[in-house]
Amino acid sequence: MAKPPPGRRLDDMTADEVKQFWHGFCERKNIDPAIRARGDKKIDEDPDFWADQTMMKLLEAVST
Repeated sequence: MAKPPPGRRLDDMTADEVKQFWHGFCERKNIDPAIRARGDKKIDEDPDFWADQTMMKLLEAVST
């Protein structure tokens, strides 16, 4: 069994990884590009928080 690189837990996600997940969600749900961009900004502000949230919660946060 391969060990993860030191200093990173298995459940850690970078901002780019969270954005990849967010972008896939947006594509599947046909989300407007402007909303997607607002989501990217939110992810950049606190990627650790958004890594632990559902994409629906992020969508709700940037749609209001």
